[in-house]
Amino acid sequence: MDEKSLWTRRRLLKAAAGAVLAGGALAAGGWSLLRLGRNLYQVRRERTLMQTSVSVTALADDVEAAHRGIEAAFAAMVAATATLTRFDARSPLARLNREGRLDDPPPMLRAVLARAHEIAERSEGDFDATVAPVLDYYYAQPRPIVLSAADRGAVAARERVVGFRHVEMDAAGIRFLRSGVALTLDGIAKGYVVDQGIAALRRAGIEDALIDAGGEVRAIAGADPERRWNVGIVDPQRSGRIAAVVELRNAALSTSGNYEVYFSADRRLFHIIDPHTGYSPDRYSSVTVMGALSMDTDAASVAAFSMELPRLAAFADGLDQQWLAFSWDGATRWHSRDLPLVSGEARAFG
Repeated sequence: MDEKSLWTRRRLLKAAAGAVLAGGALAAGGWSLLRLGRNLYQVRRERTLMQTSVSVTALADDVEAAHRGIEAAFAAMVAATATLTRFDARSPLARLNREGRLDDPPPMLRAVLARAHEIAERSEGDFDATVAPVLDYYYAQPRPIVLSAADRGAVAARERVVGFRHVEMDAAGIRFLRSGVALTLDGIAKGYVVDQGIAALRRAGIEDALIDAGGEVRAIAGADPERRWNVGIVDPQRSGRIAAVVELRNAALSTSGNYEVYFSADRRLFHIIDPHTGYSPDRYSSVTVMGALSMDTDAASVAAFSMELPRLAAFADGLDQQWLAFSWDGATRWHSRDLPLVSGEARAFG
């Protein structure tokens, strides 16, 4: 696993759809096939993408059509990843970070950056794609990090170039208004990649499917109201356990957590950074957000980490999203009143 890449940051969700979870023999190439009924099959493929294991599951009566739809979904996700990653020197985003400007950027880079700016505005900067210089500093240090005065000075220096208003986008292209600015879209692009996979499945005629991309899950369901996907949310204190199960139907679910990628021995400094301080927030150990698009839930789950609970609730409500949050020690859990919680103990907030 490439620790430098935040594509790897959240293997926090496990997805199933009732009986779909049970059985099935894995075939060559990461494919599996399971017959659920006389005219219903579960077709699934798993492969590595974005430095994590990504699975696409389709329910269909035509196995070959499901295969074609899944292949189309992976092709769409591969193409989006190639454009939006900052870790491949050939990508448009890497070129923008290197040169400070990018003329005639690809439409999908424009779309993701525009939405990142909108969510930065809505969150009052709690989500900010320009936090890359601070993150890169932490990733470059030997682990575990023990912050010295020199480290804090270096973080403060990098903080001066953090701010979404340092990025300008117009008809000609994208440019940075300050030297030293750099973008990471890892907190939003992974969700966008999943959305592209879902769009490809729908174009292929697949009505019932789920994409699980290591913390980003999105499901679609057709006319049958019994087709519902149950998604398990991992306990952030004990990653081998499921703490809650949420019902997902034509919706996206994203989880951000304070574990898996951390810099300090006490885990107080980890891969989510409050753009206002340059350090990790310490309110929650896990935040899950449910909404219409993975791109939006991805960014919202990151932004929420820096928000006090009332503000988190108002922010999510403004985006028409539901949520579930675990306190830092995991002892207390809160959820929005309309979250379709199937199992798990949490207090309704608001």
